[in-house]
Amino acid sequence: MDNTVHTYIADNTKLIIPGREVARYLGYSREAIAAGDDLIDATIEKVRGIMAGKAVYCRYPLDFFDEDGIVMPYGRIHSKQLRDNLNGCTMIYIFAATIGAAFDRELTRARVRSLADAALLQAAGAAAIEAVCDELNEKLAKEAAEEGFKLHRRFSPGYGDFLLENQKGLFEILNPSKFIGLSLMDTMIMSPEKSVSAVIGAEG
Repeated sequence: MDNTVHTYIADNTKLIIPGREVARYLGYSREAIAAGDDLIDATIEKVRGIMAGKAVYCRYPLDFFDEDGIVMPYGRIHSKQLRDNLNGCTMIYIFAATIGAAFDRELTRARVRSLADAALLQAAGAAAIEAVCDELNEKLAKEAAEEGFKLHRRFSPGYGDFLLENQKGLFEILNPSKFIGLSLMDTMIMSPEKSVSAVIGAEG
């Protein structure tokens, strides 16, 4: 199996960043989400203009070693929830994605200028990185389908019992600082801020 790390660049002009997702991150009611918001739309376009959606990914065969643990490419881990998520899979994709440092700089300025502006920008950034992940997920799903595999939902470190410290293992494999300028701090938090890492199981 090819374990090569691949780079993915999102097309910001075509990326779908739903306004309803921004509204959901802001805690809007269902009625408000359905009605839409011109300010949200304007903020999405602002984020679209400054973001740089990028990702790195690779794939590995998957081995289980007990009921609540998995042999990952970087070593054995114990996570029953990830184990359950990957049940039936024989391969995993590992990826890390970001919308870049320019967004962080704009968010810092917004926090000084207006807390309301910062909250709106924060929500739009969260929706933007999820859109990048969704687009990459769709690409991987198509590639996997050509080989007879079906993808499970992505699962990120820090979710449930899949501890945040697993970020270190994923970063050792992907080396995203080299390819897309994404680094990992000692706290296991990624920089730039709006970034995601995850594991996706492939069953087939």
